[in-house]
Amino acid sequence: MFEESEIINLILGLVSLVIVYYEAKKRVIPDFRLFFAGFLLIVLARIFTVLEGVFLGDILNVLEHICYAMSAFFFAAACISLTQKKTSEITR
Repeated sequence: MFEESEIINLILGLVSLVIVYYEAKKRVIPDFRLFFAGFLLIVLARIFTVLEGVFLGDILNVLEHICYAMSAFFFAAACISLTQKKTSEITR
């Protein structure tokens, strides 16, 4: 069974993933890969959320929560890495 809100969240996540990717490529963002990996894991978790209503509900539910936990790890690692950079290394 599909939830309308889950599908809308998935669509918004996919669209924003493309926007974040292209905007970040225009600018020099330190540790962009870590931030993007975290964002990608959030979108993957939303995909699992939608699919768990169709099949393999328990397995996809666990995978969804693992993706959320891993995305938090990547965001934290990116923030820690960014705070350790010198101001001269960060270009705008």
